[in-house]
Amino acid sequence: MKVLTIASNSLRRLFRDRTNIFFIFVLPIVLILVLGLVFGTGFTSRVALITPGNDDLAGDVALDVSSSTAFETVDFDDVEAARLQLRRNDVDAVIVIPDGYGDALVAGEAVEIDYYATPNGGGFDVRSVVEASIAKQAAVIRAARFATASTGVNPATALETALLVQGSLAALGTEFEGGASSGSGGQFDVGAAQQLLLFMFLTALTSSTVLIQTRRLGISHRMLSTPTNAGTIIGGETLGRFLVVMLQGSFIVLAAGVLFNVEWGDPLAAILVVTAFALTGTGAGMLLGSTFSNEQQAGGVAIFGALMLAALGGSMVPLEIFPDTMVKVAHLTPHAWGNDAFSTLIRYGGGVGDVWTELVVLTAYGMALIALSSSMFRRNLTR
Repeated sequence: MKVLTIASNSLRRLFRDRTNIFFIFVLPIVLILVLGLVFGTGFTSRVALITPGNDDLAGDVALDVSSSTAFETVDFDDVEAARLQLRRNDVDAVIVIPDGYGDALVAGEAVEIDYYATPNGGGFDVRSVVEASIAKQAAVIRAARFATASTGVNPATALETALLVQGSLAALGTEFEGGASSGSGGQFDVGAAQQLLLFMFLTALTSSTVLIQTRRLGISHRMLSTPTNAGTIIGGETLGRFLVVMLQGSFIVLAAGVLFNVEWGDPLAAILVVTAFALTGTGAGMLLGSTFSNEQQAGGVAIFGALMLAALGGSMVPLEIFPDTMVKVAHLTPHAWGNDAFSTLIRYGGGVGDVWTELVVLTAYGMALIALSSSMFRRNLTR
């Protein structure tokens, strides 16, 4: 009972400042609206396609890409003209199949297809379609090269035979477990998930100032002088931080669903991801509040740290545009795991079983941070 009392008092002190209501509830929704209108993917992407003439293999890739209903393709003859349209946001991606593409493949050479995209969901959704088309053709090329190496047959003949065999096979369809097919999500979906993680963590860190104020004013020590042990005080303060973050996260999820029709995917999985991320934010906020003794210092570090981790973890710029090395670095942050989880839920209709790795990592982050901050807070209380 004392734990709940301490937690409720923490909530009252936090919301006593009316500006906190704006930053916790109003600002996230406004940003979701703005980012969805500017960068959302709820429209048909346009893709510039540059293909060499009289090249059957290049034509096969172009035809396969053009047949997708996820975007609209526009034929271009000049690479620079297409890239100019990309810079003007008139197209979302540019695909350039080089001259001599087919001849190079038949000769056993490696060929690169140039791909340029804008940093939004539309451009990156196109990439998966292009990669699938290339992979389909690559399988045929590998089969033809294997036949040539094994039997000594002419490469052109082997390739023609492989193409005939591929055409005679039934197409294989794939479906994500749970029955949902791959998709890009609505106009506000991905941005809502990114802002959810950004603001939950930001609120968790900035709420550390209330904890510092409690210590600085001697409230914690006065509670300790009553028949209340240190564990109860730590539990109450931790629960207070957790409830604030969960309240904000739940509000953003519900408001985005009602106002912007955001599809968060499997409800149970979404709740678990929000809860696990709230644990992580709570641990980080408690650690910050146990480390600093001045609200101004903690507030500055909280804002800078939250924004930096959000940017590094893909809550400002999609992880898809990061180089491979930076993607690995990004996964040192909880935001990257949270973004991966929501990407699986929103874009691919995944369930709990598909995000269990992210849930384990986020929960481990949270428990480790809470344990460390509790130890430091106990030391501050009893010294």
